[in-house]
This record gives sequence, structure tokens and C-alpha cells, in this order.
Amino acid sequence: MTQPIPAHEAAQVLSPHLDDIGSCLKQGWQRWRDLIDGNAELGLILSNRSRASFVYDCIRYEATQAFHAKEGVHLSEKRGVMLLTFGDKIVLRFKKFRDAGMRTSGIPTQQSRDFAAQVLPGMEELTHLVAGYLPDEAGIGLHLAAITCSLDDDHLWVLDLDLEINQSMPAVPIPLPTGQDQRDTIVRRKSDSQDQNPAASEER
Repeated sequence: MTQPIPAHEAAQVLSPHLDDIGSCLKQGWQRWRDLIDGNAELGLILSNRSRASFVYDCIRYEATQAFHAKEGVHLSEKRGVMLLTFGDKIVLRFKKFRDAGMRTSGIPTQQSRDFAAQVLPGMEELTHLVAGYLPDEAGIGLHLAAITCSLDDDHLWVLDLDLEINQSMPAVPIPLPTGQDQRDTIVRRKSDSQDQNPAASEER
């Protein structure tokens, strides 16, 4: 395992792809919304696990459409998990967050442990990231979407994704105040004059 790359370097690598990554999450969730809008009772019948699996399959479809021919991005799959590799720097997977702390849940398979520990076999030299989403309390909208860099159970930094999916703007690393969780949080700039403040079974 090599040391994960810092926030500013990841932002530089991912900058051309942030809109597409965010759109995959947003459109995957929108397909769930379309499903229950057509049959509201499904929202009561289907479990959270079923919802997460459905949304994950939709996200995977959107990612395949967005990245299959994109230069500098390689799609692969390991045991049912889609991985996006960006150059020789980053490997990224999609997942649902468990809570606002952006932790992920699921069966602790060896593959998921290896990914969290930054030692996925064959990809030990790459920084492992999770692009995730968190539904709101009602399960109707999205509360947040972000890219996280973790080492085991500790977040190293977070890249906040704009749910409005604006045109690409620079990603700006903003360290949290001293005394708080020592991670770098990155927000995406909406304009030069307006910055957003930075505000997780294998359940997908």
C-alpha cells in the first residue's frame, strides 16, 4: 500500500469527471424516484436493502454510459462491484452512505476490507475512493453526495459533490478548524464569488 494521495491532488485528477460522477449518483436515485412515483406502494413494500440494490444497479448503468469510452478512465468489475480507475492514481467505487458521517455499511467481505484499507489486490498503488450518496430521512430526496477517501475506519478527506450538477468548476480544498476531525473537506465552487461551506449485507 502506498500513502493515499492528498485532497488537492485527487481534486486535480477528478476535476474533469466530477459532473459525470455526480450525475451517475443523481440519475441513479432519480430512477428510483421514477419507479415509486409510478407505484407509490412500492416505497412501502421494498426494503432499504432492495432500494439500495436497485439504485446501485442504476448508478452502475449510468456510469457505464458515461465512462465506457472516456479517455483516461478504465471500467472494471470485481465480484459484482464496479470500479472506475482514473489514470494511475485513483480507483473509485459507488456506494450508499449509512449516515451523515459518510460511513458505509454492508457485509465486511475481504474485498470491502481490502478496499477500505487501501490494499485491494492488484490496485495497491492506487488511492481507493468511494463516491456515495445519502437519502434524506423520508427516503424521497438525496441529503448529500460526496467522494470520500478513507483508511480503514478513518476519513482522510472528503470531496463534496454538487447535487445540482452544475458545469465543472475548480474543486477547492478547505481544512476544517483546528481541534475538529483532522480531515480535509473539499467543496465545489459555484462561482468565483460564492463558495459552499462543507456541511456510509453489502448494502450497495
